[in-house]
This record gives sequence, structure tokens and C-alpha cells, in this order.
Amino acid sequence: MSLRVIGAAAKVQWNTSMRAPEHMLIVITAPIFSIIFLSIVQQAERPDLIANAILGTGLVGIWFVAIDVAGGVIQNERWMSTLDLVLAAPRAFALVVCGRILPVMAIGSFTLVESWLVAYLGFDVELPMRHPALAVLVLVLTLLATACTATMLAALFVLSRDTMIFQNALSYPFYILGGLVFPLSMLPGWIQPAGRLVFLSWAADLLRDCAGQDQVDNLLPRLGALVGLGAVALGLGVVLIGKAADRARRTGSVSKA
Repeated sequence: MSLRVIGAAAKVQWNTSMRAPEHMLIVITAPIFSIIFLSIVQQAERPDLIANAILGTGLVGIWFVAIDVAGGVIQNERWMSTLDLVLAAPRAFALVVCGRILPVMAIGSFTLVESWLVAYLGFDVELPMRHPALAVLVLVLTLLATACTATMLAALFVLSRDTMIFQNALSYPFYILGGLVFPLSMLPGWIQPAGRLVFLSWAADLLRDCAGQDQVDNLLPRLGALVGLGAVALGLGVVLIGKAADRARRTGSVSKA
């Protein structure tokens, strides 16, 4: 039954996104990010960071789309005065949010293709993928973990009338703690353990290893960390959104946080 709820929500969001060009914004901005990151890497004469620049841009796009849709779902329902009805429905609202995030992940993942094309056509740089099948698996798991984590963070959007504040605040810290462009090893030692609590750091490291390593070490524990963090985020999302919805109903602040 939960899968039916997620599937129905995904269908609604896909139809909505096809009529909402703002969800395509990242497709336009991603090549610009790629040019900036690749220029920095080449200027610093750090060819070892080329994979970071290419793959990091794609992961930035995936996270951007997830946060944009997670906030947009709440904001649009509130604007149309239908948030009360959605929260009163018998199915967990967290599953609806997660389902609506999943279909637009395809838009975010397209930024990986754009980044690779910018590197190849604009900088004459190739990024061969030594473990393509594993890279696809990691990407799929990353998309699922992204949707789950954005669902958890959507609890903040239920409590806030202005979701844009949280959308902006939740973007760049995840870019840094996730080690998307620059690995966690390049950050101060005191912040690296916090980065390991962000699923993006595991996804970024695995994708880079798929591209640049002959053998991916400790594969199963690292995949387990990625899947586990996503599952924990979804579980917390169900609980937190449920509590946020109960609070909003008690205080009469569903439509106006």
C-alpha cells in the first residue's frame, strides 16, 4: 500500500514538473558550475581533482532538485490551501513527499551528463568509468537516499511559512559536508566526522573510486553506509513530519505556519 502511495505521488509530481520550468533551472546552471570547478582545478594544476569537479557538479544538481521539490511541495500545497486536506489524509504525508521527489531525480542526474560534456568539449578532459555497473548502482542508491533525506528535511518546511529560508540554508552545508567537489580529507580534521553522517560523502567517494580506482575497497560497508543513512533519514522523516503535522493541527497553523 505504501508503494501505491509513493507511485501515485510520483505520477502527480511528474505531471507537475512537466508544466513547471523552474524545476529545470539546474539544467541551465549546472554547466556554469562545471566551468567554474574545472577552471579552478586546472588553474591550481590539480588533475587529480578533475573527477571531483565533474562528479561533484552532478551531485550538486541532484541535491538541489531534491531540496527544491521538497520545499515546493509544501509551499504549493499551502498556497493552494490544500495542505490541510493532505495532512488529514489517512496515508503518511512523508510517503507523499518522498514519492513526489523521486521522479524529478532524473532531472538532477542529467547534470552528470552535462558536466561530463562540458569537461570533454570545453576542457578536452575525459573521465573514463572503470566500474560502470557499480557506478550505476551507486547512482541509483544515491537518488533513493537523496529522496529519503529530503523527505526528512521537509518537516522543517511544514513548520515554516517561508520555505525558501530553509531551502537556501540546507544547500551549501550539504555541498561542503558531502565532499562533493573537494573530498572530506581536504577539510579540517574536526569537521570530517560530521561529514560522514551525510550520505552524499559516501556517494561522492564511491563514484570517484568507480572512475579512478582499479579496485573499490571496502565496497559492502560503504554501500551499507549509503543505504543505511538513507533508510534512517526516511524513518526520521515519517516520524518528524507526523509530529510537525500534529503540532500544526493543534495550533491551527497548517496553512499559515
